[in-house]
Amino acid sequence: MTVRETLTETDPRDAERLMDLVSTEVATIDELAACVERLHEVQRAKVALSRLDSAAQRQVLDARRRAFDGGAS
Repeated sequence: MTVRETLTETDPRDAERLMDLVSTEVATIDELAACVERLHEVQRAKVALSRLDSAAQRQVLDARRRAFDGGAS
């Protein structure tokens, strides 16, 4: 049942479900803010990586490949 459907209902169980959903508002906003901040971090990392010269990019990729290959053992 969606919130839109529940808004017209008078069943107390529906109201309880709505109250449960409303009680998650602050946590949901906090989670969203954390996701947005993480996205900004990712974007800054992409910019920083794009500024590396080819040799540095290759070195980083090789190091990651070695770490990944070593972790799979």
